[in-house]
Amino acid sequence: MGSKNNKKRFLLIYYQLKKDGKFDELVELTKKKIGSGKMTKAKVVLDLLGEEILKLDLDGAPKDITYKEVLEHYKKHYADAIKQFLT
Repeated sequence: MGSKNNKKRFLLIYYQLKKDGKFDELVELTKKKIGSGKMTKAKVVLDLLGEEILKLDLDGAPKDITYKEVLEHYKKHYADAIKQFLT
């Protein structure tokens, strides 16, 4: 990958409703630019290098939640993958 991608690191979270009424959580870590399609479909988009929330569309999520709080929540489940991705 080119050096321009060394400056991009995104965490995307998608949720799909299953027939039993539960949700599947799908996680994507990418170095590529986030297009409008992915931005629309994802419920959570974090810029891991810029340390900012690009999108947070979750029912019941506090409006004043910080980037660090959101990242820590997902690190509870995906810490190894995130750490490996950032190194």
